[in-house]
Amino acid sequence: MSSPDQRGPTSLSAATQALARRLVAELFVAAAIAAWWITAARLPPKIFPSPVQVFWELVRLSTDPEFWANAAATGSRVLLAVVIATIVSTAVGLLPRYIKWTSGIVDDVLVPFFSSFPAIIWAILGTVWFGLSSAAILLVQVLIIFPFCLVNVTEGAKEIGQEEVEMGRSFGRRPWAIFWRIELPMLSPFIIAGARISYGVCWKISIIAELFGGRSGLGYMMQWAQDFGSVNSIIAICLAIVCFVMIGDALVLRPLSRLFQPDTAPARRSLFAMALKTISVRGQSA
Repeated sequence: MSSPDQRGPTSLSAATQALARRLVAELFVAAAIAAWWITAARLPPKIFPSPVQVFWELVRLSTDPEFWANAAATGSRVLLAVVIATIVSTAVGLLPRYIKWTSGIVDDVLVPFFSSFPAIIWAILGTVWFGLSSAAILLVQVLIIFPFCLVNVTEGAKEIGQEEVEMGRSFGRRPWAIFWRIELPMLSPFIIAGARISYGVCWKISIIAELFGGRSGLGYMMQWAQDFGSVNSIIAICLAIVCFVMIGDALVLRPLSRLFQPDTAPARRSLFAMALKTISVRGQSA
C-alpha cells in the first residue's frame, strides 16, 4: 500500500496535466472565436455574421417558445430513436451467441449492409414511404444509427467468455438469471458505448431528416431560416444543438459509461464474483 507521500507527487502531476489540457482547450476555443471574428469583419453580415450577432440570436431563441417546442420535438425523437436502436441492435447482436447459424447473417450481411447504406437514401425513402411525418423521421434515425449500436454489441458479445457463463451455470439453474446477472453486466459497456455514439450522430441525422420531411423540429426551423436568408439563425440553432448534445452526454451518457465500465481487472472480477454470489443465493433459496 502506498503512503500519502508517494501518492502526493502522482496526484499533483495528474492535476497539472488535467489543468494543462483544460488550458489548451480554452485557448483553442478563444483562437477559433478570434478567427471567426476576423473573418466576419471582412464579409457581409448576411453571409457571415459575427459572434456578437449569433450570440444575440441565441438569446432571442432562448426566449422564444416556438424554439423550445421544436427543440423538444427533435430531442424526443432523438431519445426514442436511440432507445429503439439500442434495444433492437442488442437483440440482433446477441443472436449469434445463442443461435450459431445466425452469425453469418449478422456479421456478413446485416453489419456491412447497414454500415455502407447511404444515410441520405434512408431520408429519401422515409419521406416516400411515410410522407412528411414524425414516423418518417423516426424511421430514418433508427435505420441510420442501428449499425453503430449493432457493431458494438456484436463485438461485445464475442468478448464474453464461455468460462464465466459455465461457472454461472454451476451456481444456478435458470438461463435468464445467468444472462441478467453475468452476461448483461459484461455487455453493458459495449451497449452504452454504442448508445453514446448513436446519440451524437442521431442529432445530426434528425436535422437532415427534418429538412427533408419534417413539419416540426430544429431542422424545420433551419429550413425556414434558409428560406428567409437568416444565416445567424442557422448558426445559432447549430450551436444550440451542440449544447444539447454536450449536456445530454455530460449528464446522462458519460455517467452511465463510468457506471458500467469497470476501470481495472480486480473491479471486473469483483463484479463477476458478486453476480455469482447472487445467483448462488437465489438458487439455494429456490
